[in-house]
Amino acid sequence: MKQNPLYQIWKQGKPVFGTWATMVHHPRFMKLLAVTGLDFVLIEMEHSDFSISQVATMCLVAREAGLVPIVRPAGSDSHDYTRPLDAGAMGLLLPNIETPEQLEQILGYTKYGPRGQRILNMRGPHTDYVKLSSPLEQVAELNAQTATIAMMETQVGLDNLDRICAVPGLDAIMIGPDDLTQDLGVPGDMQHPRYQEAVEHVIATCTRHAVPWGFSCQDLAAAERWIARGIGWMPFSNDVNSLFNTFSQAASGLKRLADRQEQAS
Repeated sequence: MKQNPLYQIWKQGKPVFGTWATMVHHPRFMKLLAVTGLDFVLIEMEHSDFSISQVATMCLVAREAGLVPIVRPAGSDSHDYTRPLDAGAMGLLLPNIETPEQLEQILGYTKYGPRGQRILNMRGPHTDYVKLSSPLEQVAELNAQTATIAMMETQVGLDNLDRICAVPGLDAIMIGPDDLTQDLGVPGDMQHPRYQEAVEHVIATCTRHAVPWGFSCQDLAAAERWIARGIGWMPFSNDVNSLFNTFSQAASGLKRLADRQEQAS
């Protein structure tokens, strides 16, 4: 079975880097991302129209290409977590984790016994169709290689973060800035003192528990600043932003070079 390389990078005290797939679901996109050298891809199901069939194909190609596929589930029922995992996802990004009890329940869904009660399926994309001679060995390896990243998106989650970080099986914490700023009463204002205080609280708490922390970055200047602070988990931009930023800049530059004056609409 495929090993999850994120764990080896974290053991070295280094950050892992990836991006989001929010619109592009062509399998070749997974291969392209792998060739760039990124460590992981976040496959968005919560805010996209991706089907489980499309996600399964994306996970399969990503695994084969050496890119770690991690899915943000579409819902909170048990099968919303287990279907992406059975389809080959090597981890889950869990939206809006607010209590350790909530995280424990999800780990119960997503980890095999004795840690949890995930329904046993010994041969599939998640095992690379390899069936080991020892089921106990296989489920232990699957448990150990399946990453769990919890999102901090409310004040309640921040208040309980110390206990959340103590839950066995948690691998990293990710701040969701949009929902968090909204919950803090300052929607979209990443410079507001309340949000800045929340970020520092996450950094301090995760550092104390030796849990990698992070959030999305949109440019290398911001990435450099947070790498210096010790960020351990960084999704960089996403497919939509990368396409839009590249071609909007190109369109403006090309029209300027051609001395094209656009008519006001």
